Formats: sequence, C-alpha cells, structure tokens
Amino acid sequence: MEILLVHIILGIGLFFLINWIGKHSYSIGYMEISIFVKTEEAPALNFLIRVLTPIVYIIIVSTSLYYFGLDKFVWNIYLVNIYYILFRLIFNLVTNRGLLLNWYRQFLYWTAIIVISYFTYEKLIKVKANILPDFTTVANELWIIILIFIFQVANNLRFSQEATQKRKDNYLKSRYTYFKRFYGQLIKDLTNNEILESIVYAIIIYEDFNRPKIARQVENLKFRLTKKPHTLGVMQVSSDKLINDIESVKLGTEKIVNAYKKYIENQTENSSDYFDWYAKDFIISDYNVGTSYNGEVSELADIIKNTFYKDTNDTLDPNKKNAL
Repeated sequence: MEILLVHIILGIGLFFLINWIGKHSYSIGYMEISIFVKTEEAPALNFLIRVLTPIVYIIIVSTSLYYFGLDKFVWNIYLVNIYYILFRLIFNLVTNRGLLLNWYRQFLYWTAIIVISYFTYEKLIKVKANILPDFTTVANELWIIILIFIFQVANNLRFSQEATQKRKDNYLKSRYTYFKRFYGQLIKDLTNNEILESIVYAIIIYEDFNRPKIARQVENLKFRLTKKPHTLGVMQVSSDKLINDIESVKLGTEKIVNAYKKYIENQTENSSDYFDWYAKDFIISDYNVGTSYNGEVSELADIIKNTFYKDTNDTLDPNKKNAL
C-alpha cells in the first residue's frame, strides 16, 4: 500500500510537471488543449514531450530513490506512468475537454508510454547497477541521451490539420448548446440583444474552460473556509457571498449589460462602422482586464455570433436598428 501511494503521487506529480513544461514551451510550438488553436504545431516536439518525458521522469526518479536507499519504491515503477495516464484521462473528462482530444493520437501516446516504460524498467531500471551514473559503465551514455532529449525540446516543426479545428468547433457547439439549455432564457431576457448574447456565451464558455466544475467546487470550499470575497460560479463573478452557477450567470450578464449601457452613455462620437467592435472591446475589458483575455474572448464572441447568430439584425449601435 505504501508503494502504491508513492507511485500514485509520483504519477500526479508527472501530470503537473508535463503541464508546466508545456506552458513554458508555447513559443516553440507545444500544443495545448485550447479553444482557439486552429492548427496542431510541432507534432514531433509534442511526441517528445508527451511520450519521452514520462520515461525520463521515471529514470531520474528511480536514480534518486536508489541514491537515497529507497530501493523498494523502484519496484514496478513503470506503473507511475500508467497512473499518470489515468489521472490525465480523468482530468480531461471531468473538465469537459473530451471533445477537444484527438483520441487516436492519445491512444498512440499512451500505448507508446506504457510499452517504453515497461521495457525501460525491465531492461534498465530494474537492475540498480545499470542506472546509477558511473564513468566506467554504459550508464553515462544514458545520461547523454537525456541531455540530448532536453535539447531536442527546442525543435520547432509546424503542420496544419483540419481535424484540430473540427474538434474545437464541435467543442464550442457542445458547450454553447449546454449553456443555452440551462441559461438561454435568462440571458435572452437580460440582454434583449443577440450581439450581447454572443458576448455573454463567449465569457461563460471561456471561464468554464479555465475554471471547470471541479475547480469551482474547490473555490466554493475555499470561500466557506475563508469567508473572503472570491470569484465564484461559471461566470467567475466576484462575490462576498456563496452563489451558484445560475446566480453567477445572472450577475455576470447584468454586469455585461451595465457595461454596455455605460459605454453608450459615455459615447460622444457619432456612430460608425466600428461601433460594435469598440463597444465589444469596452464590455469585455470591463468584465476582466488583460490583453490576452480580451483578445481571446473577443475572438470567441465573433465565432459564436457568426455560427449561431449569423442572421441577426441586432447591433450594439443605439443609432441603428434593434440596439438596446
């Protein structure tokens, strides 16, 4: 049981380590699960990070365990990578990212990880003398390979795949349909404008993607313990009391509508072809600051508008038809 617990903890640790590596590898093409990425870049780099990182991980961990005399925890250490795979699978399903995954590629990754991990354990790690660095043995070549692997992470190959965009379109349609089923009438009544609706749904989908249900439950628990104001609910509204998702949607939508009205009140220039763009930019910035946030939510709002409201006559310009 002790060995099992340590292996599970190491597997979860590997999950966060790979995510950290990915987060700091965007500039060289690491592919994250995102609503916005339209092409899958650097497939070779992705393969290296996703498949070889777990192998290097158990080699380094095993070496450390041997060095500190914790040999018993090295027994069947290849299972660490299986626990990592299971944790990643559960995480992606619980956070509604299943539609964004290329399942064929994931099974390829997982199969490669399991097979290589097992043979690495059987042929190398299992025998202590084979893995500890020793200038008189072949183990030094292993560490040279590890250094080469780390260097190869700097590779950058780019390939476009239409399937990636299709998965993201399916994800967007699925989440839009889901949220419309639960909050559609509430949003419609509060906005009375389909352009504003598209902005509301963009923010809901974006916030839900970054703060999935399980993360929001942790936030609720944190609020109960600290009683301090916190961003809560599916729309991540700042609140000094515990609120549920539907209350969050109501407050978040009202905030968006109020920001729109505020923009109109402060607008001194005549209407123009860019009025909707400036108004949308103001509304999103009012909701949450940050260039990245504004850009991604704005893009998402445009996609939602062009997909689900393409025949709308609504506009944000009060001098034109159907504005609030």
